Parts: sequence; structure tokens; C-alpha cells
Amino acid sequence: MKVLITGAASNIGYQVGIKLAKLGNFVYLTVHHDYELASLKEKIKKEDKFLNLFIDCFCLDLLDEKSWKEIINLDIDCLINNAGIGIGGSLLDMPVADIKRNFEVNVFKNLELTRLFINNLFLKSKQGKVIFIASLAGIYPISFLGSYCMSKASIIMMASILRKELFLINKNIQIKLIEPGIYNTGFNDYMFDNIDNSKHFKNIKTLLEEKKQLFKLVGKNNLDSIVSKIVESVLDDSNHFLYKAPFFQAIRTKLYMLLSK
Repeated sequence: MKVLITGAASNIGYQVGIKLAKLGNFVYLTVHHDYELASLKEKIKKEDKFLNLFIDCFCLDLLDEKSWKEIINLDIDCLINNAGIGIGGSLLDMPVADIKRNFEVNVFKNLELTRLFINNLFLKSKQGKVIFIASLAGIYPISFLGSYCMSKASIIMMASILRKELFLINKNIQIKLIEPGIYNTGFNDYMFDNIDNSKHFKNIKTLLEEKKQLFKLVGKNNLDSIVSKIVESVLDDSNHFLYKAPFFQAIRTKLYMLLSK
């Protein structure tokens, strides 16, 4: 298979790309910045000197359509929408512009990229696969990460509706949804650490530090469980839609949904 993974500079996107390449698939990995590209190429060399035969890397800024020229004519079998940003803050405080930016990257640009490949490639070849990386945060509300949770909830609904619509056109074009739980990649720390002082929450720094430490305690350090789920979704040609990990976080979220009704 030929697979395009956005947001693959490190962590989940990178590890999924490496695993797929080692299984003999050709993988396109994209990063946001030039300095990330150089670092990514060095990491790949250290993994295996032959992996360069199965991986191509380049920069892709979802907000800059000029950079889309790198992908517009790619011939791929599978798109993994992994690129995304997280902006922390209280919904009472944070600028609406920040919330709009969160949605622009996580929702609108991922939809635009998906439509590009479905309309220009998958509908013509009558097959293809799109995988959306959402989050259990799209189901479970987390104080001070409201903007991020809202954007991930939108991804869950977007993937669900696209799947239903495509099923009426071509059953061979598959939409799959991944809902990762808490992993200690530094992504959540970044969101908490970049929240400004609040006029509504005078002790916000204490609240954020407590929440950050709780995330570290609950979060998984090893990414194998979610990487395996994403790789499984790529290779699985069945109509299975939803993949979640880690197991116990997914169960906890399901219990929350049942008890909150």
C-alpha cells in the first residue's frame, strides 16, 4: 500500500509510519517545519538504513495551500489525518480566534484534505481508505482543554457522517476512526503549560499543575497499543469503523457516557 501520514514528525504519526514501512508499505511522512524534516530524516536513518526505500518525507503546512503542491498529485491508497494542534484555556477566557484556529487545523483542513483525495483519486479508482485520528477527549469533557475537546468531537462526527455518505456511493472507499486516550508524548503538557492567567480562575496555575500531574499518572508512556490499532486499521479491509486504545481508558470513557445520560 501507499500511505500518506500527516503530522508525522514524532510520536504516534512517526511510529505508525515506521511500522508500516517495515511491513513493506510505501509511506509518505509530512512535517510542519523544515527543521523537523531534517530531524525526521536522521531518525529514519538510525532506524534502518534500508527504510529510505520505503519512506518519503516532506513539509506540509495545512494552513498554507501553496505547500499542498507536494501532495496534490500523490497516488496513494490510504490517507491518515494525524496532523492537529491543541490550544488550551478556559472557554470563558481564551480568545475566540484561538478556538477558530484549533478548528481550522483539526477539522476544516483535515476535511479539505480528505475531500481532495476522495474526489480526485479514490472515487475515480473506486477504492481507498481515510483514517481520522480523533481522541477520547472528543467524548470525555476536560476542563481547560475545551477547544481541543470540541475539535476532536467534531472529527468524530465528521468521520461518522462521511462514512455513511460514502457507503451510498462506493462501499470500497472506507472511513475509519481512531480514538486514542492519554499518552505521555508531551502534547498535553504543552496545552496546559501555554494557558495564560485567567480572570475567572484565580488559582488556575494550581489547577493546571494538578491536572497535568494526573494526566501523567494516568497516561501511557509506551505508544505500542495505539500504534498497533492504527496499523491494524490501515491493513484491515473490513468495514470495521472504530479503534480505541489504551483499553482501560476506553472502558472508563464508555462508563462515563453511560452514567452521564
